[in-house]
Amino acid sequence: MFLVSGPDLVVETCQAGVIGTFPVLNQRTTDGFEAWLADIRGRLAGQHCAPFGAQFVVHSTNPRHAADFAAAIRHEVPIVITTLGITRELTDAIHAYGGLVFHDATTMKHAKKALDANADGIIAVCAGAGGPAGTYNPFAFITELRQTAGDKTIILAGAVSNGQSVASAIVFAAQRRRAVWKRAPMPSAQAPAEPETTCAKLLPGAKSTPYKISV
Repeated sequence: MFLVSGPDLVVETCQAGVIGTFPVLNQRTTDGFEAWLADIRGRLAGQHCAPFGAQFVVHSTNPRHAADFAAAIRHEVPIVITTLGITRELTDAIHAYGGLVFHDATTMKHAKKALDANADGIIAVCAGAGGPAGTYNPFAFITELRQTAGDKTIILAGAVSNGQSVASAIVFAAQRRRAVWKRAPMPSAQAPAEPETTCAKLLPGAKSTPYKISV
């Protein structure tokens, strides 16, 4: 959340088993951003928790991008989220240390560009999302996107604000793919065994392909 998410919220989220992320520009300077990364790394080190991530505005109007991105590489940010742009150079640099790259996309055009740049997955920003929200119906967008994305990860964003929405998204995704979250461990952390679950366990009576989530 812009100007809301910071180290405290990210750390608490990760410790609760949910990926904690924040917009890089929430910290008003590159030096401050790097200090946040060091703080988050230090507080999560050695814990069995979810990985953290940071969202980058990859656009010519952002003069900090190069310096911020260099800081992210130095600290090996496990998950990088890109918005407004993406390049193969960027994804190659993140993949070099084992990180993952997900791209915010509001249209198929933007999603295809990200896939061409070898992004690990697409964040489908649909109608109802905060910030620069898309206009697509979530399920219509995911259906079209899946045909192009293949086995790449798709993350739904927009109008997911209660348990009913989450359950619908799980059923919809589980029926169409096998999703695997691979934990990006904190330094000195020992990766736990990956717990397996199925949509049927979450929603009795639902028929779906088993999927595995590890955090």
